[in-house]
Amino acid sequence: MPQPYLSRTLLALSLAITIISCSKETPAPVDKKTQIVNSFAMQLDGQNWEPGTIGTGPCSRTFNAAWSWIDGKPFFNISAYSDPSGKTGAESENALQIQVMDVQATGNYVLGGSYLKSFSSNAVFWTRKPDGSRARYINVETSQPFRVVFEQFTDRPNTTLKGVSGYFYGTLHNEKNPSDSVTIKKGEFVFHRTNWYDFSQCE
Repeated sequence: MPQPYLSRTLLALSLAITIISCSKETPAPVDKKTQIVNSFAMQLDGQNWEPGTIGTGPCSRTFNAAWSWIDGKPFFNISAYSDPSGKTGAESENALQIQVMDVQATGNYVLGGSYLKSFSSNAVFWTRKPDGSRARYINVETSQPFRVVFEQFTDRPNTTLKGVSGYFYGTLHNEKNPSDSVTIKKGEFVFHRTNWYDFSQCE
């Protein structure tokens, strides 16, 4: 066998062995595991009420929360949507929105304001009735006011926004017919990921 041909053959064989060896030694990339860091649950008139889902994964649920400030004082907003078509915002068939002003510390906050005022502690639930009409239920001054209890604030890495956990409960009355009401119990929330609007509950 001619020497040049032998040299080329040995070189090709050496390169092949090197490539195979490297492919065996290089580990396959490992997907970073995500963790659910937010949760929301409540009962509406004794029945479990759950936010909607987006896609098939466990992370995308149609609820979120955000911190904001006015005059240096923090306030907290929670929004949750349940719609068979996956709609959110004002188009959602069922939704709960809560705003709590001046959240300076853990404790019990009574919602005595109105959704008609931009910076006012309030709760609003709206739904579509069987006849197709929409009803809005709001907090009013009664013997059973709507309450939000902040149990814990948690420092979060790389942000000044606090994680928060707590619960809420109370009765909301039909804006046009106060004798019609809905009762919310066992409302619970945990938010470690706030001020994002993609409805991802994972990190």
